[in-house]
Amino acid sequence: MATVLAPLAGEIAPLDAVADDVFAQRIMGDGVALHPHDARATAPLDGVIAKLFPGGHAFVVQSDEGVDVLVHLGLDTVHRAGAGFTTHVEEGERIAAGEVVVTVDLETLRADGVDVTTPVVVISDHAIAWRAEGAVEGGAPLLALRV
Repeated sequence: MATVLAPLAGEIAPLDAVADDVFAQRIMGDGVALHPHDARATAPLDGVIAKLFPGGHAFVVQSDEGVDVLVHLGLDTVHRAGAGFTTHVEEGERIAAGEVVVTVDLETLRADGVDVTTPVVVISDHAIAWRAEGAVEGGAPLLALRV
């Protein structure tokens, strides 16, 4: 089993409830969504920043075991071109679970009408054995994967 930690504190919601078909239909993979309370998005597991999307609206961490987890900060945030996001790492950098990857200006995004729902998706071929429910603190177990 591998454990994916919550990259943000927040309320957990099923992917089905996400207002974006790519996530709701699990086209990229399975996982959960978070309605964040925390502005500091952290690495959900130990590994390497395999992808840091331009502007910092999303990132992928790949573990040494080949688990890839996408954290997508808000919906349709690619169009913000980095406005509201501050990155703290670089692509290819080794990172420990819980280290800050991106800081999000949640107040500004919400004021601009952005849906800050944050999908956390396992994009590698690993089945989810367990999901947390309700509220979660950043860094707490979110998903357990069969590896």
